[in-house]
Amino acid sequence: MLDVQRHRVVYVTFLVRKEQSMEYGTERVVALVDMDCFYVQVEQRINPELKNKPCVVAQYKTWKGGGIIAVSYEARAHGVTKNMWADDAKKLCPDLQVARVRESHGKADLTPYREASVEVIEVMSRFAVIERASIDEAYMDLTASVKQRLRNMEDQQIEPHLLTATFIQGYPQATTSQEETEHAALDKDALRSQGLGQWLASLPPTTQTDSAELQLAVGAIIVEEMRAAVEQCTGFQCSAGISHNKVLSKLVCGLNKPNRQTVLPLSSVTQLFSSLPISKIRNLGGKLGASITETLEVENIGELTKFTQGHLAQHFGLKHGQWLYDLCRGVDFEPVKPRHLPKSIGCSKNFQGKTSLATKEQVQHWLQQLALELEERLIKDREMNGRVAKLLTVGVKQAGETTPSSFSRCCALARYEANKISTDSFAIIKSLNSAGNHQQAWSPPLTLLHLSASKFSDAPTASSGGIGTFFSSEVISSQKLSSFSPSAGLARQPTPKRPGMIESFFQNASKKRKEDHVELSEEGENELKDSGEEEKSCSESNASTSSSLQGGISSFFQKKQVPTSATTTADGSSVVTGQAVDSSQSHEHVITQSDKKTYVHTSDSLCGVPEHSSLPEAALSFSTEDYLTCDRCGQAVLAWEMPEHTDYHFAQDLQNSFSSPLPSPSSSNQIPANRSKTHAGPRSKTSPASCSRTLSSGPLRPQAKKPKTVGTVVTLDSFFKKS
Repeated sequence: MLDVQRHRVVYVTFLVRKEQSMEYGTERVVALVDMDCFYVQVEQRINPELKNKPCVVAQYKTWKGGGIIAVSYEARAHGVTKNMWADDAKKLCPDLQVARVRESHGKADLTPYREASVEVIEVMSRFAVIERASIDEAYMDLTASVKQRLRNMEDQQIEPHLLTATFIQGYPQATTSQEETEHAALDKDALRSQGLGQWLASLPPTTQTDSAELQLAVGAIIVEEMRAAVEQCTGFQCSAGISHNKVLSKLVCGLNKPNRQTVLPLSSVTQLFSSLPISKIRNLGGKLGASITETLEVENIGELTKFTQGHLAQHFGLKHGQWLYDLCRGVDFEPVKPRHLPKSIGCSKNFQGKTSLATKEQVQHWLQQLALELEERLIKDREMNGRVAKLLTVGVKQAGETTPSSFSRCCALARYEANKISTDSFAIIKSLNSAGNHQQAWSPPLTLLHLSASKFSDAPTASSGGIGTFFSSEVISSQKLSSFSPSAGLARQPTPKRPGMIESFFQNASKKRKEDHVELSEEGENELKDSGEEEKSCSESNASTSSSLQGGISSFFQKKQVPTSATTTADGSSVVTGQAVDSSQSHEHVITQSDKKTYVHTSDSLCGVPEHSSLPEAALSFSTEDYLTCDRCGQAVLAWEMPEHTDYHFAQDLQNSFSSPLPSPSSSNQIPANRSKTHAGPRSKTSPASCSRTLSSGPLRPQAKKPKTVGTVVTLDSFFKKS
């Protein structure tokens, strides 16, 4: 028991010291920048005649002139507000100017406002770390910029003329009732000036760089400069809130709009929170805020200070309890995450009243329209920002008797194609249709459709295409090689594929021998030429008989050929230069050893490369050590191609097991003869003398599970197609 009490005393002492420390919760300088009636300013820049006039931005006009989504401060003075119908607003302000949102794909097109937002973010990013919060809001972490500025200021004092549009929350402070009366008589600008002077006078010298309020003052100077730069570069005005965290900066950002900024020192938080409703706090406007109000029977955020951390943790959990305990004292540690780009890209449309979607055809039509817009924006985002989205989210709102029901479904975003996006979207929400899949109706009707793409990652490049790029590059390089013609010239020769680790090892070994290479003697060259002609005639005789295999196994094992020649080194060893052996045509390659010389005879008809074409020499030289002898056919195969060559034999045996007709029960004694014919296959017409070897007989054919009609030929391709 004593240990528990001792731990409690230590913990309470820690909390007291933490609260007394000026550094706790004041280590950072954070600002929130909010554009003033941003959509109106964009329209005023497009049409300068709208400036300094009561103006609103409305979308659509099918009902009462359309809904208002932005209101200028001149129009607000007449009582015009957002979400009001344009026709009703004109009754309050007859001189009201209405700018219309452009439409695309049957819905509002916000592209001009998004592009204007990008301009603003680009200017703001010159001053500090930026986290884009919405199309017209962004957080700034000014801590590093403030410390750098303080180091450069030396012993300079902060003058009021550097903060001409800055309000200090909680200032001027009145100590007597007479001062309160005097402050009430002052206008807003005079009150701002007096409060700013009073606050600046209380600041320590600039040499005390660890002072929290001094850092806020320097941060306010930087924000003043940033706001001026935004207006100069874009023509847009904005307001800002400056404090030690996101929650406080957002709270005070809108207190003195438009085109003003407000500083909230931590010492003024208690006064502000004493009358601030809990629902006004960032992240407390939903269920958590309602739960706090109901459970603790409090209305204002400042009232939470009377509860201990343990009490808050008991009701809302340890994590939320600690957060609420700090938050009601103006302390929050949520970081400003560097992000200039939105986390998601989406589009939506509402269908109120009679326009609600009550048929499948209507749902599919509007999913297609939304998908078209989403496709355009995603492609543009990929081109500008080099990223791709991986997740597609579909949101719907269903009409209800009391309150509408909202649902969302997610799936992988396969590609940026409108038809694919709309098809996938419909597939994942069709289960919400209670009318059934076989009905044309959609019940209950939909009042909102929303598509968004998220989970962005860097767009793949040619150097990081993964395994898919590997196989496609194989096909491309093969096509380029086979399509080469003498008329194309040397400039069109394909770049050889970068060798793998094993192939590089053997090629490096052959390069070391290259320095000792000598040319073949006259006799060796003639012998190679004669044998090449003999092999060519062999391959021509086999061309017609082997065509049945080309569409099956042989086409699967793609050729890897290059021109072949042979050289002999000074020590008597031989080096084969050029064409790699095609493992799928094992009967068309023969190695002849004579007088310590090794030659590879290769059919030019299979090579697909002209006799005199030149390829990089590093990719053409192989020594005899690079070759292994196949146990099945005796063929010499490059060491790094032996696995593929072995797979070829296995696949060939499997092909033969399916290509021969199944015997009838009465002719079971003829199986060996039939099998020998099958293995001879199309190569039976080729003489051993001209082609050296034929494929050896494979293993016994597996027994068929079901009897089949005699004479039926089943290929491997058809077998897999059936499965």
